[in-house]
Parts: sequence; C-alpha cells; structure tokens
Amino acid sequence: MLLNHSFEFIEGPGFVNFIRALQPRYTIQPRSYYEKILCEDIHRKMHQHLQQQVGLLDAISLSTSLWRGDKGEGLLSLSCSGISRDFQNHRLMLKCEALNYESTSKLACCIRDLVPSLAIEVPKEKIHCVIRDEMTALPGSLPDCSVHRLQMCVRFALQSNELLQNLSSKCKQIVDHFASSKMANDHLKFIQEIRLTRDPCTLTPYDPFQWNSAFQMMSSVFRMKDALSLYCEEYSLVQIYPDEWIEIDLCSKVMQPCEETIKIWSNPSTTTSSVIPLVAALRDSLRTDVHNFVSSVTICSFARKLLEELEMKFAHITSDIKFLMATYLDPRYKQAFFTEREEQLVANEVLLQLAGVPEDCNGQPPLKIIKVSSTSSQKNESKIDSILDSILTTGTTNTQQPNTSMGSQSQIKNLLYLYNSEPRIDRNMDPLIWWRSNIKYISLYGIVRKFLSAPAASVVSEGLFRKSAHLYSDMRAGLSPESASKMLLMKSNFSFSNSDIN
Repeated sequence: MLLNHSFEFIEGPGFVNFIRALQPRYTIQPRSYYEKILCEDIHRKMHQHLQQQVGLLDAISLSTSLWRGDKGEGLLSLSCSGISRDFQNHRLMLKCEALNYESTSKLACCIRDLVPSLAIEVPKEKIHCVIRDEMTALPGSLPDCSVHRLQMCVRFALQSNELLQNLSSKCKQIVDHFASSKMANDHLKFIQEIRLTRDPCTLTPYDPFQWNSAFQMMSSVFRMKDALSLYCEEYSLVQIYPDEWIEIDLCSKVMQPCEETIKIWSNPSTTTSSVIPLVAALRDSLRTDVHNFVSSVTICSFARKLLEELEMKFAHITSDIKFLMATYLDPRYKQAFFTEREEQLVANEVLLQLAGVPEDCNGQPPLKIIKVSSTSSQKNESKIDSILDSILTTGTTNTQQPNTSMGSQSQIKNLLYLYNSEPRIDRNMDPLIWWRSNIKYISLYGIVRKFLSAPAASVVSEGLFRKSAHLYSDMRAGLSPESASKMLLMKSNFSFSNSDIN
C-alpha cells in the first residue's frame, strides 16, 4: 500500500525492477502523478464514503487530538465514533492536519477551527459530545480525555515528590552510562549470561514523550538489580542503596494499576462506561497502597498524592450524566458503582431521554454472527482487573423499581426494573452484542447507541503520527502539508473503508 511508504519508495531500484518484471512496458511516473491520484481522485471517494457513513449513524461522539514530535512536526486530528442500528461500533477519521511549524498562535487557530472548518457535514443534533485531549482542551480547562487526565495525576504526583525524582535521576544516570558505552553494556550482558546464568535483559531509556517513561526506566533497572550490583563492585558507578531498591519495587506496584487502566482506556473500543468503574478500582488500589506502604515515606507520600489528584481530576464523573448513563447502560456494570442519588439521576435521565428519542421501527437489520474471544482465558495477572472483579463480586444487583414522579411512564419504569433485575454480564463480554440480542429492550436502543458511542479517550493522533514518519520526511522533501493531511486521512480510514471505495 503506497500510503505506508515514502515517495522515495517508488523511485527506488527495488520497486522499479519489480514493476519492470510485472509489466515491462509500464513507465514509472514522477511523484506529482501519484500525489494527484491520491489527493484528488481517491481522496474525493474517501470524502464521499465518510459522508455516507456519518449519515448512517443516529448519534456520534467527536474526539480531537494533537501529537507533536521533537522536530516541530505534529498531527492534529478529528475523529468520530458511533454505533449503527445493527449495533456495530464505527470509528471514522474526519479530518487530519499535518503540522510542520512551531508557531503557538497558528497552532491555536488550527485547534479552534478544527470542528467549524470540517468539510464533512455533521448535523449538530447528532453530536453527543466532544472529547478533547490535553493539547486541544479549551484554555483553562482540563481535558475530556480520561487517559490524559490520569496521566496528569501521575505527572503532578511525581513532580511533588522530590525524593522519587532524585531516585529517578539516579536510574537515568545508570541507563545513560550503559547507553553511552558499548564496552560497559557488553560487560553487563556478560555478567547476566555467564556469572548469573540468566537471559540478558535490556535497560529502558528515558523518553520525554512517553508519560510513564521514568517509571518504565526504573522498573528496567530493578529487573537488573543483581547484575548492576555486581557491576558496581568492579566499576565506579552511582550506587542504589537497599532502601532505594525497595522504593523502586514499591513504586512499580503503585503504578501498575495506573498503567493497566490507561492501556484499557486507550483501546478504541473502550467507551466512557468503563471510566467510573476503573476510577473506583484505582481509588481502592491507592487507598490500599497508602495503608500497606506506610513504612516507606517516599512511596506512601507518592500514593497519597496520586490519590488526591485522582479524587480532584475525576470528581466530575459522578455528577456528569454522560458518564452515569454510559455506565448504567453497560450491562457489565449497571448500578454497581452508584449511590442512591446517582441511581435516581440516571432513572430520571432515562425517562427524559426517551421522551425525545424516537423508538426503533421497521425491525432490525439482519444480525451477523460475531465470534467473541474472551480475555478471561488470558491470564496476565492484571492488578486492576482483580480489583474491579472483586468490587463487582461483592456488590449486589439493585432491583428496586425506579422511583420517579412520572407516573404516566410506568411502562418504561417497568422496563428499567426488568433491566436492573437481570444479572450483570461477564466483564469480558461485548455489551453491544448483549443489547442486540435482547430485543425486548428495543425502547432503550436509541439512548444506548447515543451514550455508548463516546470513547474513554482521545489518543488517536499519537499512534498515527508514529506510523507516518515517512510522510513527514516527504514534507521536508517538498510535499505540501495539505497533501500530507489528505494522505493521513486516507491512511487512517483505509482499513475500514477499503471494501467500499474500490
């Protein structure tokens, strides 16, 4: 696929000889020829396809994301997600902007105009919410993206802990020492293989663009504790003392649930329905850490500060109806994490929403058989999964009749009572498949598709940017940012729409 390669690829001898072998009479055209095909013909078809797909969705959630590299280059994106009438999850990239400048004011204008300048028509009444990441959040406000909020919690907790920062600096000195000396690195490998008879491990370098790089670096140092200790006996190298080794180990245990949560939220299929449950699990984990690690002032202080940041930055989720409704309409969770007040808010909102949402009619599209692979068989010793399962196991299913003043809507209240009475499904099951197979709840289908359309995070730009380094290389060679942006849009949507635009 040409979009995965630089234009230099089609000019290389390997590709030229390959084409000659396939079709000797074909002449390789200049870059401008292929650029025109991609950015005019194929891009136009892609635009038409995206417009059609948006039209098929009753409700969509928009996500804005920005990622910048270390050379002033970046990617600004606008994506959308929605659930079709046959309960298939759809994710589309609506706009990409390849950036190659460092002007803060110009970047601010691009972010401000991202949604208003969208070429694809998106009716306002279809937009359920807009999820902004940290870089595209409104001035003075926190990001809507749960991943970036949690990353901010970790960042602030680390910044407030001078002792932990000093320990991180020590580990960085060790990592840098071996990165700068092949002889030292070879000797460390010799110690692992010959003296300790172990498979050699590698040290993880610090990367300022990775949110958890400092913790990953410290963990890699801890894994090589024995080899590093032997190395220090022979050579002059910064020493890590016994109590510091303990603190590195405890720090990894505190961070493990945070890293697992961010990994779950970063999955494109994870919706806002998982935010309240995972925040509750994180809260329980950190409270346990504060109690269990009291012997370590450094780590106990870090866990306590992280808990404080979590409470502050996620305080809104128990009053924001978007999170409450999404959690309730996920048959894996329902009311398991709600107080009575929150249960009442949800019951009232359901009745209010159903008053303005037309009921599904004309039947449902033919159901497709989908093979669902359960992750329960994959034992990865996830700490956050264990905590979450424990909460759900000890919780009880609330089967109380929704108590509202809307007596004329008793039929809907009875339906909610029936839904509340059903046991929660396994956490590894797909909630959309459950809804699609329970047609007795057809009256709720409209709001289910609306509230479960919102993803937990907006992090698409980072992955696309890292996979598109060749396009930025082409930009430095003369490719216009406009053409690069169109190619990024096609690249991000190609896997989804390949069968529809041929």
